[in-house]
Amino acid sequence: MRTKTKKQRSYLRKIYLWITLAILLPLILFAIIAFFQVEKAVLDNEYEANKKILYQVKYNINMMDDMIVNSVLSMYYNPEISSLIYNNQVDYADTLNELNKIKTSVLNINPFIHSIYLYNGATKTYFTTRDDLLFKDKDFETLLQSKQELPKLKPLPRKIEYSKGNDKKRYENVVTYLMYDFKDASNQPDGALVVNASTEWLLNNIKDINMVDEKRQDKIIILDNKGEIIGNNLEKDELQDPLKAIYQKHHSGLTSSDNTGYYTDYMNGKKYLITYTYVERMNWTLVKAQLYDEVFQKINTLKYTLIAIIVVFMLIAFVASIFISRKIYKPIGNLVKQVVSNVTEIDHSHSKDEISYLNKAYQLSIDQLKQYKLDKQSDREILKTYFLRKLLADSHSVTKDEFVKVTSESGVCLSQYEPGLVCIVKIDDRSQFEQMYGHFDRDLCIYGIINISIEILSEFFRIEAVEIKNDHIAFILNIDDSDKETNASELTRLWEISQSHISQYFRLSISIFVSDICESLHDLTDMYSVALNNSVYRLIFGKSCILTNQIIQSNTNNSQLGYSASLEKKLVDSLKSGNALYAEETLNKIFDEITKLNYNNVLMSVMNLVNTLKEMTDEINRIRLEPLHINFNLLSQQLFSMETLEEQQEKILHLCENIVSSAERTENDKHAIIAGTVIELIQADYANPAMCLQYVSDKLNISSKQVSKIFNNQCARSVADYLNDVRLEKAADWLQNSNRSIKEILQKIGVENESYFYKLFKKKYGVTPKEYVLNKNVKETRQLN
Repeated sequence: MRTKTKKQRSYLRKIYLWITLAILLPLILFAIIAFFQVEKAVLDNEYEANKKILYQVKYNINMMDDMIVNSVLSMYYNPEISSLIYNNQVDYADTLNELNKIKTSVLNINPFIHSIYLYNGATKTYFTTRDDLLFKDKDFETLLQSKQELPKLKPLPRKIEYSKGNDKKRYENVVTYLMYDFKDASNQPDGALVVNASTEWLLNNIKDINMVDEKRQDKIIILDNKGEIIGNNLEKDELQDPLKAIYQKHHSGLTSSDNTGYYTDYMNGKKYLITYTYVERMNWTLVKAQLYDEVFQKINTLKYTLIAIIVVFMLIAFVASIFISRKIYKPIGNLVKQVVSNVTEIDHSHSKDEISYLNKAYQLSIDQLKQYKLDKQSDREILKTYFLRKLLADSHSVTKDEFVKVTSESGVCLSQYEPGLVCIVKIDDRSQFEQMYGHFDRDLCIYGIINISIEILSEFFRIEAVEIKNDHIAFILNIDDSDKETNASELTRLWEISQSHISQYFRLSISIFVSDICESLHDLTDMYSVALNNSVYRLIFGKSCILTNQIIQSNTNNSQLGYSASLEKKLVDSLKSGNALYAEETLNKIFDEITKLNYNNVLMSVMNLVNTLKEMTDEINRIRLEPLHINFNLLSQQLFSMETLEEQQEKILHLCENIVSSAERTENDKHAIIAGTVIELIQADYANPAMCLQYVSDKLNISSKQVSKIFNNQCARSVADYLNDVRLEKAADWLQNSNRSIKEILQKIGVENESYFYKLFKKKYGVTPKEYVLNKNVKETRQLN
């Protein structure tokens, strides 16, 4: 049993494993990489700090800064250099010529300048004064691509990388200064002058090594090409001679090509990290000694910290994987339980995991559906379907011998002598069901409904099912009529179970109507006809209903023709007065009365209510400035395509809400008509010099103040502004398309003051009328050319 349970949950364990690995593997990998990278970074930082000549840059920064800034500014504001930086196209001949001038005039007299770059932002290229015109400075390119704001005229220490072949590289320390004026959208200069100062010049000026931290027992010495300490006249200490001896021991027989490196050794009984850097142009070597324990103290602390973090995250990952795995597995587990409880043909324990089991179950369902279709198309199944439909349509014509023959040949499990009944099953929202699913999927759903229902009901009753005209499914049952109440309650309970399973598996809702019991199946047609006719009461009782003749008896026996006229009057009055809440309350009362009627009177009442609303709407439209546009034909069609009275009530309520809300817009409609009339008056009579706000208000028989307010609210401008715009647009049109003089045009547009017209025209078009005409002529000439 334990082994079977483990096998059944093998997919859950796989989820545990994969989620745990997905969390831990990247974490462990990151920790390992981080540790080695940090270790390497610590060594590289110490190594780079010793190799680069940043100390000498600091000693001489003020003097170097002044000289370089002056040189940069003098070159940057040279027009010829500026044009190379900002031109959109590159002339290589001009560029090479200018770089040669820079070499002669700048580099030759300024030994501290290593090289000069001319960076053109438009072409994204830069040219150097070095021998290789298009030398690729990777560090400089990285600097440009970083999208960080580059400092102007500020020293920027960096290194220039040179390829030596065989994947070897050489680095040269420089201090870079940039000068530019403009930046592009990525915060990079549109063009820049770049000057690289050589650290060789700084090495020539090193006289002091006070930057060394004496408390850390660090020591820096400078050796020449013969291995002698430069500056022997300086005060010596106990580390100078031992450090020199150790360097000579490690470098005896090596050439200067071994220019940079580090190693460990002991001096005065202590282990030191010794770093050396060879300065090519000065042929010097910088050697620095550091206590080894001080260098790696932080690395050891980081190592223990990373181990602790990994352990903590392993615990978190384990807990998280359990939680996440169960969340992911829960729907799969539930599905497996449901399938296991309903599919007995497949042994779960023989499946590799849950997914393979579900795949087998799905394949089994497909095979069963295919078999169902084959059976349906087979002679036996065709005969069985024909017989069941005949039994429903004309059971009196079925002889006893025919019944016995079909039972033996077609496998019909019904007894003709026992009492029976018919259950009519209809799929709710049938039209939506047919739109959502294709023919194959619809067949699969109907097969599932039949299969589930028979599986549940066959435990207590002999049962057969047949689909009728793609409209409903008829279930024929043999039933014991000795205890009708018990059978009815038991049948209702079983149908509720079937509804639950069908909803769970297929997301479908079904409604059932159960007929009365007939003494034998030869009287089944009468029960079927009554049940089919009464199944329409789903309209009143709603979807997923289980109905019997006893349940609908109060409706079928109700002789009342419709709802009360007083409620109808209250509804109309509330809609006319715009009282939406009272209208909704009254409509609910009307439908409460409608639900008590028989089916035919329900339909008549709904139609009568629609007709009443239509008459009321027609009455409202006769007194409204703008009528309500409601397609009552379409509304009626939509109402009678709905399956429940509740849906119809909701649709009519929405109509009532629209009627009330449109009444609230009446005042806005009136103002819109007034504003539209003002526009029409101006458009028709703008040539009248008397046209103004007062003229319009007199025409409309409304005060000028009210007209002005309404027009402003509707058009967001004054009447005078609109009148001026119309006149100016007409004037511009005549100026452009006719040869009339200004005075003639003024008469045409109703303007008497020529200077006022000029002022308005220039304010709107930015030019005088004469300039407007001139511009028109120039454009026509260009088009002809």
